[in-house]
Amino acid sequence: MDQETEFGYKLRQILNHGTEHFDSGMAKRLHASRQEALEHRRVAVRGMQLAGLGHHFADAVFGHGRTVLATVALIIGVSGTYLWQQFEQAAEFEEVDTALLADELPPAVYLDRGFHVWLEHSSHSSQ
Repeated sequence: MDQETEFGYKLRQILNHGTEHFDSGMAKRLHASRQEALEHRRVAVRGMQLAGLGHHFADAVFGHGRTVLATVALIIGVSGTYLWQQFEQAAEFEEVDTALLADELPPAVYLDRGFHVWLEHSSHSSQ
């Protein structure tokens, strides 16, 4: 710990010692003074800022940029997921079609009512 931080901790302990004995008026004034001091303290600047244009311009430009970037990322994610699911479904259909063409399906499949419904649906959608 550097000397300045250590000094701050020691000073805080000394100042806090005996605060229990303050009357409510003095405690309220001290609290108000502390809040005012915190409002005027210097804050480290985050990110880049354009000189003379202030926070409002930079927030307007870069704030909307973040929203647009997030929206584009969401659209890419949803589109990618949709395409991936379509490829997976096509791969499943390919397996069934290959098994049909190779005549590797067991006889029980031909007796299944759902299989006939699927065949009828496939033949109508391909025409």
